[in-house]
Amino acid sequence: MAQKFNRVETLARKALRARSGLFYSGYLAGRRVTRSVVRVVTGRRLGWVAWLQAARWVGPATLEIAGWAYERGSGSNQARPQISVILTRRRPRRRIATQARHRYESQANVRARLMPVDYGHFGFVATLDLAPVLAEPGEWQVMVRVDSGDRVVTGPFTQLVRTASAAHLTTHTVEERQLRPRWEPQRGLVIAAVRPRVREVATEIDGRRLAITVATKDFPIAHAALTSPRGKVALEVASIAPGRYRLSGEVPECGPDGPTSIGEPGEREGATSPEHLGQVLPLLNHRVEATDTAGNLTTVRSTLDDGDGPVEAPEGLYAYAGPGAALLVRDTPAMLLAETVALETGDRVGLRITGRVLGDLTGARLMLTGPRIDIGAELTFTGTGFDAFVPMLVSAWGGPPLAPASGRYVLRGQTADGAWFRVAATSAVIRQTPKKLSCAWFKLRTGVTAGRRLAFQLRPPLGDKEIGDYQQAALKLKYHKASHAPVEAVYFESFNGRAATCNPYALDREVARRFPDLPRYWGVLDLSVPVPEGSIPVLKGTKAWWDARFTSRYVITNEWLRQKFKHQPFQVVLQTWHGSMFKRIGLDRTAFSKDEEHFLALERAKWDILLAQNQHSAEIFRSAYAWEKPLWTEGYPRNDVLVTGAREPIRELLGIRPDQTAILYAPTWREENEELLVDFLDLPEMARALGDDYVILLRGHSRTLRGGDNVRVPGVIDVTSYPHTADIFLAADAMITDYSSVMFDFSVTGRPMIFFTPDLEAYRDQTRGVYFDLAELAPGPVAFTQAEVLTAIGAMAGDAERYAARYAAWQERFNAHDDGHSSERVIERLFSLPKLAATEPVGEDDLARTAKQAVRVQRRN
Repeated sequence: MAQKFNRVETLARKALRARSGLFYSGYLAGRRVTRSVVRVVTGRRLGWVAWLQAARWVGPATLEIAGWAYERGSGSNQARPQISVILTRRRPRRRIATQARHRYESQANVRARLMPVDYGHFGFVATLDLAPVLAEPGEWQVMVRVDSGDRVVTGPFTQLVRTASAAHLTTHTVEERQLRPRWEPQRGLVIAAVRPRVREVATEIDGRRLAITVATKDFPIAHAALTSPRGKVALEVASIAPGRYRLSGEVPECGPDGPTSIGEPGEREGATSPEHLGQVLPLLNHRVEATDTAGNLTTVRSTLDDGDGPVEAPEGLYAYAGPGAALLVRDTPAMLLAETVALETGDRVGLRITGRVLGDLTGARLMLTGPRIDIGAELTFTGTGFDAFVPMLVSAWGGPPLAPASGRYVLRGQTADGAWFRVAATSAVIRQTPKKLSCAWFKLRTGVTAGRRLAFQLRPPLGDKEIGDYQQAALKLKYHKASHAPVEAVYFESFNGRAATCNPYALDREVARRFPDLPRYWGVLDLSVPVPEGSIPVLKGTKAWWDARFTSRYVITNEWLRQKFKHQPFQVVLQTWHGSMFKRIGLDRTAFSKDEEHFLALERAKWDILLAQNQHSAEIFRSAYAWEKPLWTEGYPRNDVLVTGAREPIRELLGIRPDQTAILYAPTWREENEELLVDFLDLPEMARALGDDYVILLRGHSRTLRGGDNVRVPGVIDVTSYPHTADIFLAADAMITDYSSVMFDFSVTGRPMIFFTPDLEAYRDQTRGVYFDLAELAPGPVAFTQAEVLTAIGAMAGDAERYAARYAAWQERFNAHDDGHSSERVIERLFSLPKLAATEPVGEDDLARTAKQAVRVQRRN
């Protein structure tokens, strides 16, 4: 009977797949018809994706471009697409096709969400001969033709990589004509051959004296000027030959009114630079303009094809070709021009950057600024040049040298007086962007942001077959289908790999103490995450990560494991969670949707055991997660150190003086923007009001760890990136929080707490909802204004007795099990469970038996 049933079930599945395939084929056919109709009627190309990544001149009239292009849903993994780039002109109609060279581009998969094709194979490089464009004036649009085997589609570039050479298109001069590429939002890349009215021939800079030789045709120059947001500076005009003029004059000193710019990609006139904290050296871009005898105004077009003109370093002036070949003269007291960038991977891993110096930068320092980190560079000057080495393995908070966190980094400079100055890329560097550099620790791409600032994008060192949704979906399918043999190991994950902290970290330490030879794997987003000593980091998305998750006998996490994880029959999954609840979660939220219920059910099925800090949390887990499986109420392992740890070494590491009172400010995240730090407190004003006897420790939520920048305010230490929150609790003398679960952890210390809740009504009634009335139970004052917070800080000593009864009741309700031995009890129970075979589930009797063993451990301690 069983065999007959299995055969019927197999046939039913085959029929369902065939039916689904029929429906899917119909959907594809309908989609193609829809796209064709929309294109004919509106001109829009639905599903068309074409990215321009790089554009550089490689010959007198030869432009090399690179990117990727495809139509969503089209293509096959069995056949490589044929791609060509076509120059098209409308009137008179003309098409010139160039066969592109194939280049695998993993970034195409990063941009392609949930697509069934490896679009990395749709990357290309094309070398365009633009001689016909010079010979046949007019505008030529650059189109891409993709033959994916099942469909041929042609369309324009739709997007460009903003930090690469594609966003800094330069003009090339051939005799009296200029080949001028430009980007249009609707048409993509357009190239035109133009004869500029006024063309620069030579530029000379002597001190602050500027002399420009220009050539014209039918444009007799009467006046010329340097134009900037601050006004115009007249230039002398002298005719030196038929059709030749010399424009000259003194460039006035760049005043102290702050940074302004004109003609820079991505910058607005008067826009402030990223160096917005503190004094900034003024920077001004002058555009060279000329007026003829009839009053017609035109911009002088540069012929500086390499983008960098003659420079007189001591004066801080240099000329270069801006967008549209406009001749620009940049003026600033001091800056650095980067000419070469290389990654050294020998004895020391780091970036080597060399270039030229403008102005006096004696005593200046250079740093690479990224997600909550400033990496100091070793900077040396040799005459008018500089050499900088930026170490790319750095130690944070006294930890081991590690790679910086993934994200965007910008090179910034600061004078000896503390003023920020610009570090700009020359066109020699821009032409190479995005230059790919890599080592065992990270992958890096050079880039340029607004104002030609030199920037870098760091990513984890994943292989091409591990990057993007398609590759991860392929690995998911492979690992979900395969049978896996158990490995005697523990896999840990904390906050989805953003850190190696919290309850999993404390349990790792206990496992290492008891079973020193047992392999311990930690899933991490990148190699900036410090993992416990003796453990093995595995990068999220790599094959090693998939192996560790699917073969380790024990899996310990404090967050959702999500769809990539499939529970194996031999595994025990312990969900420690990451906090007791004041704000409502899961099914207890009124706005919890049906889709969220569905995903909760899928996630819940992956867990075997749920850990609660207290009975309050245990009851909520039962209702909010509809939890019916084993639930261990053993306190939080991460809080053991609050009972057993020493605070003096941590205070010394953080830079807190023995005589200072450390006030921790630790707000939770907000739904409207979860990556931004909550800033209801005016920290500069608060630090001034408290004075030097106090120091504020700022701790953002873990969701803000990878976003934003460190807060740099006197009297404030930003400890958001410090790995372990419990250490910060030990160092602090008091805490200010709002609705964060830290209220249930810090109370283990018995130290004062202040609840700053200016948005309490909105948070309670609209955003999340709460489980109890904070005003009734809070073991400290509830404040709604900064003035009330300051008053509460001043009254902490006197309020201790006032809130003593409440504090004791709070600890009895929420910290009864936080006795310093939670990790021991949890590991005792976990490793007392019988080892499961490939088909055995965790038994209730086994769990009950281990609970009794844990009670014995608790009594022994």
